Amino acid sequence: MLDNTRIGNFIADQRRAKGLTGEKFAERLGVSPQAVSKWENGKCLPETALLPEIAAILGVTADEILNPPQASGEKIPSHAGFELLGAWYGSGPNQRDVMHKMRHYDYFRWKEIHVDHESFPSCPGTDEQEALTLVYRNASGIHTISCPEGGALRYSDDGTELFPQNHSRCVLPDIMTLEWDRGMECCWAGALYAALDFMGHSHTYEQIMGLSGACYRLNFTEVWDWSATDALVAFDYCSPLMKAIGYENVFCARLPKEERAAERERIMADLRRGKPVLGINLRVAAEWGVITGYGDNGKIFYCRTYFDKNDLNENKDYLETDNWPFLIQHFGKELEQPPALENLRASLRLLCESFEAPCERGYYQGRAAYERWIAGLRNEKLWTKSLKNKKDDIRRRLGVNESQLLNLEDARRCAAAYLRESAALLPDVGELAAAYEEIYERLRDFRAKLHNREAWAGEVDVEPGWFMCDEGTVSFTNDPAAHREQADLLAWCLERETWIAARAKELMA
Repeated sequence: MLDNTRIGNFIADQRRAKGLTGEKFAERLGVSPQAVSKWENGKCLPETALLPEIAAILGVTADEILNPPQASGEKIPSHAGFELLGAWYGSGPNQRDVMHKMRHYDYFRWKEIHVDHESFPSCPGTDEQEALTLVYRNASGIHTISCPEGGALRYSDDGTELFPQNHSRCVLPDIMTLEWDRGMECCWAGALYAALDFMGHSHTYEQIMGLSGACYRLNFTEVWDWSATDALVAFDYCSPLMKAIGYENVFCARLPKEERAAERERIMADLRRGKPVLGINLRVAAEWGVITGYGDNGKIFYCRTYFDKNDLNENKDYLETDNWPFLIQHFGKELEQPPALENLRASLRLLCESFEAPCERGYYQGRAAYERWIAGLRNEKLWTKSLKNKKDDIRRRLGVNESQLLNLEDARRCAAAYLRESAALLPDVGELAAAYEEIYERLRDFRAKLHNREAWAGEVDVEPGWFMCDEGTVSFTNDPAAHREQADLLAWCLERETWIAARAKELMA
């Protein structure tokens, strides 16, 4: 009987080894990316007529696709000219004989041997760096090779010799570019989508926002700062998302410098395993991006961020990071994904919890965020130029206000899309989807009007004709009428979301 999971894993491994994204692979085959995702997730098999073309692109045979090795990893040729004589792992007197492990791994014919505590269990009393030492015979004689933990050994092309794998540089190919105004305004969720897309997952941006609960978020700080739009600034949307998509959550926050070397090794190890790593403040400013590779033994990191657009060359090559990220998210061990209904219920709990969440480090959340934002818009002193309230201060608040509106519109669009998609799982969830759809549409229409110079006839507070501009494009004016209309709209949104939270509680009861 054909094993869909093994076949899917094999196709995914071979595709990544060829440096193909799921989208490019699908394009070359003339099928949809969703079809490729279903194959690789073991949900179905490719049509028989496609097998020769799939095999040709991946550089394997059709038989290898339908009868892949038991474990992920490329087969090495079996040659009589190689014989393993001994294998030990550990340090000093704590070295252990691991020939039984090597015989086990030889069954899979891996092209590389990764030296770590998962492959070769470590002595519990050892704090020193350990190493794998192998003794083997080939046509030229008997050889000894040692590799420290964290490294890897690779076989020669004919499978008769071992060499240290050069890990001074590793770059993951073809991770998508990131930028605003592409329907992914939440930088954390956008970076996650890019990473998951590279790894062959089929989750949409809207699903990521819904499963994490970030689609229900609203943060506001009275100092009017752009950081309030960061999905993780005050509430943990990361842990529920990783659970929902089937990964252990490994999150590092503001590591002291003495722990940086160990974290650098973790990042490099993930990249060598084909797992991108997320980080904040990689380039220009504190927004989320994807660490896509490293060079010079980790002294250089490469990335995709939302600030890259104007600096990319014609090949859209990765840029080097400017900063060490102060927040880092890894994809840990793969876990069993919960059923869709369980994920939906978890999402609705996040809706209710985030709406009533307390102020965290000066960031108001949910209901309180709406109330503080509305109060700020109705406080005319914040928008009138004076000795204490400079023009640059007003310009800053206008920019933050625009960013807040854009992120709120994007989030509520995703909430509507995720709940609409999930409506068949739980009765009456469609009501919530419709309510979020109405909120999204009214926010969208208001932002369109806000960008229209002719829409506002009120007297401009700062100086006649002064508008907030971005790269020469009018964004919006500092007009009292605009602030009043926006405050009224947000008050209406708060009323609707109060009803949504109460209705969500009823649905979960």
